Amino acid sequence: MATRDTRERILAACEEVVLSAGVARLTLDSAAERAGLSRSGVLYHFPSRPALVSAMVARLADRFDEMLAAQRAAGPPEPGTHVRAYVQDTFSPADAEQAQRGQRLGGAVLAAMASEPELLAPLREAFARWQTEIESDAADPVRATLARLATDGLWLTELFGFAPLDPDLRRRVREELLRMVDRHPS
Repeated sequence: MATRDTRERILAACEEVVLSAGVARLTLDSAAERAGLSRSGVLYHFPSRPALVSAMVARLADRFDEMLAAQRAAGPPEPGTHVRAYVQDTFSPADAEQAQRGQRLGGAVLAAMASEPELLAPLREAFARWQTEIESDAADPVRATLARLATDGLWLTELFGFAPLDPDLRRRVREELLRMVDRHPS
């Protein structure tokens, strides 16, 4: 099996461990068992548990990047394309079941990283890249940034179950954010 395929198999196994047993149960041994590999097979690709968690975070960011790219490719490139894709993908992902799985996984991984903040590096890099993309193509970088920050707030609210919005209000907030970024600067 190719190295990339094996890495993906291990990361998929890690996700299954986290989703079924919780992040506290994610170990090199549990990842190996779930992936059908030896411990040394996992160690070849990931030398430690923090390396596994960091790779899982990077994989989550990569998935969001893929969704953003698909959303941007769906329409003509114009100012604000990045922020509209960011808002749309966060508010209404194409695959609701996959989004729910991503929320559960994201929450578990973020909780694990609370004790090891250096594992947030891939996520910090992704957010910095997304912010740069949003600023660079927005007609109004301030409005675009406000939309991103509101969208991130929604994501965190839903991730941790902090007073999630009812569906109608959630839809109206999404619509208002999209209108806000479509307006030209005053």
